[in-house]
This record gives sequence, C-alpha cells and structure tokens, in this order.
Amino acid sequence: MSVRTWWNRMTEQFRAASNSTGRANAADALGRRLRRKFILVAMGAVTVVLTLIIAGINIVNYSHVCKMADARLGYIVAGKGGIDWEDEPANDPSQDMCAGKVAAGNREGVRVGHFEGMTAESPFDTRYFTVALVDGQVIDVNTARIAAVGAKRAARIAAGLDSKGMTSGFSGNYRYAITAQDDETTYVFVDCSRELASFHSFLSASVAISCIGWLAVLAIVAGASGAVIRPMVESYSKQKRFITDASHEIKTPLAVIDAANEVQEIESGESEWTQSIHEQVARLTALTERLVFLARMDEGSAGFTMTSIDLSEAVDKAAAPFESVAVSRGKRLSTSIASGVRAYADAAAVAQVVELLLDNATRYASEGSVIELSLRAALRGQGKGTAELVVSNAVDELPEGDLDRLFDRFYRADVSRSSKTGGSGVGLSVVRAIAEAHGGSASVCGHGNQITFTVRL
Repeated sequence: MSVRTWWNRMTEQFRAASNSTGRANAADALGRRLRRKFILVAMGAVTVVLTLIIAGINIVNYSHVCKMADARLGYIVAGKGGIDWEDEPANDPSQDMCAGKVAAGNREGVRVGHFEGMTAESPFDTRYFTVALVDGQVIDVNTARIAAVGAKRAARIAAGLDSKGMTSGFSGNYRYAITAQDDETTYVFVDCSRELASFHSFLSASVAISCIGWLAVLAIVAGASGAVIRPMVESYSKQKRFITDASHEIKTPLAVIDAANEVQEIESGESEWTQSIHEQVARLTALTERLVFLARMDEGSAGFTMTSIDLSEAVDKAAAPFESVAVSRGKRLSTSIASGVRAYADAAAVAQVVELLLDNATRYASEGSVIELSLRAALRGQGKGTAELVVSNAVDELPEGDLDRLFDRFYRADVSRSSKTGGSGVGLSVVRAIAEAHGGSASVCGHGNQITFTVRL
C-alpha cells in the first residue's frame, strides 16, 4: 500500500468519524429540544384542564354559599322586613299541631320550606343583624341575634354601604340585602363566616392537591418523554445520515462522468449530447451541494464566518453576473441598492442568497418582464434583521394556496414548468435556512401577477 493511498484512507475514516460525531451531537440536541417541547405541551394541557376543573368546582361551591345565604336573607326579609322577632309571642306547639302548621321557624305565615336550602333548624342557627336608615341616617340597629357585631359597628357598616348605593353582596363575612318601605331602607346582614371558612378550606385543599397531582404528572411525563421521542430522533438521524452520505457518494461518480465527458469532447469534439451531459452534471452537483448544506444547517454545523460586512457591496457584486443571465433568458434585471448598508453576516452566505433568489427569478419570471432587486436598511419595529433584501418579478400565474410553501424542500408549484427550467426545488429552502441562521427571516407575498421575496438579515 502506497503512502498516498494510506493517507487518503485515513483522511476518509477521520472525516466519516467527524461526520458521525456531528450527527450524534445533532441528534442529541434535537432529542433535548423535542423532549422540552413535548413536556411543555403536555404540562400546558394538564395545567389548563386542572385549572378549569378546580375553578369550576370552587365556583359551584361559592355559588352554593351565596345561594344558601340569600335563602336565609329572603326568609328574614319575608318574616318582617328584618325587624327583630324577640318581642313576638312564641308559638304554642299544641295549637300549631292542631292547625297542621310547622311549629319551628314560622313567622307571620312564612314557611321555611318555601325557601330552597332552608330547614326547620335554619332559623335557630342563623346569626344576623339589621340596620334601618332614612335619608342615609341610621334610625334603628338590631343586633340581638348576633354577638360578634356591636350596634356602632353595625351602623357604620350599613351607613358605608348606603353611601355607596350598594344593595346586595358581601361585606366581610356578612351577606346582605335590603328591604325598603316608604322612605325607610333596612339592611339585613347574615353571618356566613362558617360557610366562607369551609369554602376557603376547600379551595386551599383543592389547589394543594392539584399542585401535587401536577408535579406527579410532570414526573411521569418527564420520565416517559424519552421513550416517546426516541423513534422520532432515530428517524431524523437516519434521514440526515442518508442525505449526507448519499450526497457524498454521488459526488464521485458525477466527477467521473464529467471528466469522461471532457475526454469525449477532446477526442470527438463538442456536441449537443456532451453539452447536455455537462448541464445535467452541473445541476446534480449543485443539488447535492445544497442538500449537504441543508443537512449541515439542520445539524448546526454550517460553519458561517460572521463579521460586519458592507452588505451593499456584497449584494451588488453577487447580482452583477445575473444581468447577462436575465438577458439570455429573455428578461431584464433592475437593481436599486442603497449604499452604506452594513450587517453582521457571512459574506459568502449573503452572496448565495442573492444568487439563489435571482436564479429563481430569471427562471420563472414572465417572458420579457423586469426583475427588480432592491436593498435598503430595515426600519425599526418591522421585524427581524437590520437590512431588507427584496426581489420582485412578474409571473404568468401565481401558485394557488399558501405561497409560503415555496420555501419547502422540493416543492414545485408547476412541476411541468420546473422540469423545463431546471429548478430543483431546494434553492428557496436554502435561502430561508441562511436567513434564519443569521437571526433574520425570509417571506413571500403575491399581488396580481407579481410575486415578491423579502429577506431580512
């Protein structure tokens, strides 16, 4: 084995090992990203469901507390408008039984059963107080049925509510309502401290249990995410490995075919067949290079050299050769490049973006139309990037559907025309990949028969 052969073999092995390591690192990075997204989506869904359940249960519970308090208020108001009952004669049980009435809890013909949620014992365990006002002035305070509130405090609470025009609701732990007769307004307050304490206890317990359940689901999802994502990562790795390896394998026979074609031209002269071979070889070579570039972009190993460059000069230099290309294809190129536009970018990548956009435009623009290229500094607040590159041209017919699909790999709006023009359907994918790698964006829009590609860098 010669030294040169040995060196070439070692170089190939080292390159293969480097590519394998790069692909493994890219697969690991993708796996971590997918796991994070899976966990975020799953836990987001769990959070929404738990929140709705806890909110629904506690809203129903709070509504029940309000309903029970309102039933007690209604009973008190219906009895005698909130006037104290202590001075009323007690019911004679024997008389009530003979009359077929319920002895406990009846006041002036008001039956407990007429109020939903009220029982025969409800009137005896209800704590309430009343305050009567005329023109905002307290004229009577009744706190005989409650020990926690004094007359002064009761008067102060009622006067404050009356000054605000409040007629029902909660004031602290007291549910209140009013009854009006002539110029007199009576506020009736029912003590709901036990019910509210029970509500708050249930609320705290339900939130605590939900948090524990959320953490348990998080642990399960985090543990299971690896098994769920693994098939996707393996499929991604196999796909990228196939693209990269196949692209490298294709380059060698293409080089051999091109060399053999040149020998044929030397021996027999150039013909339309040898010229066609040259064109197809060049097309396949460009396609494999773009596929390898996209694979490296996916792996995060494109190797851009980011520096502050004169973007105006780079765009003008890359666009110059396409003036003759446009003419040869029956179109005309018009450029409007602002001077002094700078950007932090890779000069070679910027040139590739310009070349791909203009190559696409010269292939698919309407016959005899003008292709317009412009570069200007991006205005603040208009999206990503500091510079805006725009290529616009007329087309015979805009593609149907979402124009953003033009950036998909191997997408062709018109397959028959693409086969005639020689497009591969990869160029615009490379444009978007480069723009996003520079922290920018690539977009497309159409109006009438005019299509416009905008790249922000």
